[in-house]
Amino acid sequence: MRRLLLNKKRAKRVVLNLDLPPSERWTEIAKDYAYIAPAVLAYFQEYVPKWLIPEIEKVASKISSYFPTDYAAEMAAIAPVLGLKLGDIVVLNLIYQIEGVGVNCSSYNNTGPCPAPSAAGTDSKGPGLCTSILARDAKGQIFHARNLDWSIPAALRSLMVDVEYQRNGKTLFIGSQPVGYVGILHGVKPGGWSFSLDARNHGGNVLSNLVWSLLQKSLTPTQHARQVMESAGTYTEAVAALSSTSIVNAAYYIVGGIKPSEAAVITRERRDAVDVWTIPPRGDFFLLQTNYDHTAPAPPWDDRRTPGYAHMEALGQGGVGFDGLFNVLTQWPTFNHHTDFSATFSAANTSDYQTYLWPEEEVDDEAVTATMRR
Repeated sequence: MRRLLLNKKRAKRVVLNLDLPPSERWTEIAKDYAYIAPAVLAYFQEYVPKWLIPEIEKVASKISSYFPTDYAAEMAAIAPVLGLKLGDIVVLNLIYQIEGVGVNCSSYNNTGPCPAPSAAGTDSKGPGLCTSILARDAKGQIFHARNLDWSIPAALRSLMVDVEYQRNGKTLFIGSQPVGYVGILHGVKPGGWSFSLDARNHGGNVLSNLVWSLLQKSLTPTQHARQVMESAGTYTEAVAALSSTSIVNAAYYIVGGIKPSEAAVITRERRDAVDVWTIPPRGDFFLLQTNYDHTAPAPPWDDRRTPGYAHMEALGQGGVGFDGLFNVLTQWPTFNHHTDFSATFSAANTSDYQTYLWPEEEVDDEAVTATMRR
């Protein structure tokens, strides 16, 4: 059902020294990616409406008023190294919040027809989707796996790096993100907890997101995750911290720990959590989250939940591990035309933390079509 999975490429591993001033932390890392600036600008021109640019420029002119001091300084320093304007870096760091303006269902739908316009509502627009899995093996270890489906152009996928955030020469946590982006999309605190982010409500309304960001001075979900990854040492502390603090838009926070019962999906609104779904002590051995509340039925026009559950049940608890979960990640429709990268990791074993980047046209269209007809 897929073309050669040998085509996958490991994300580059880099070290970010938190002991350096924010203005110097990314210099050595970013200088290797200056060649990508034209592709970044072309992407923005396609998906960011011109009417938004003046608002973004306002944010850039007073960046320290809208982002945490360290993050603002990192962004300001990255821009010239990448050959971009500060406004471009701001756009990159808000792309999850604003990209949905120019994207319709046909751009991200994976498993069925788009909804009728009368039934679509806000679900007819939005950025790419995701699947995150927490699974407990027979010995009680929690494993974490995730796909991000965004249809990012191949040239921009090379920006994705696995970052070891270090202080005093010691790795505090590992976070994955594009170079130039100061939040993390997934990560792990060694011996503590793991995290991934899934979209909720497809990122929300762009104007509402911007107003909330500018007036409330809220963190984006990925910046919030990075902040908590640095400060929270345990799963319990992480769940509590991720369930509070104002964020720019709704999201799902998927959190794993080092104990058999430490696995949760936090359903976030802007102000706080509305639901924390945890793994039962016995019985079900996994949680699988896509982009819809687990208490609601998945829409027929994008149901990746049902086949995802079937693949996990076929794997069984005895098959849980890095290889087993990677196999689930690469089965249709969890793995689909829009999948940009896959990752597997565990807070109990960070030596195997790895993000894999996928080339374009990885899915075998003929096999997928045959499967969907069954």
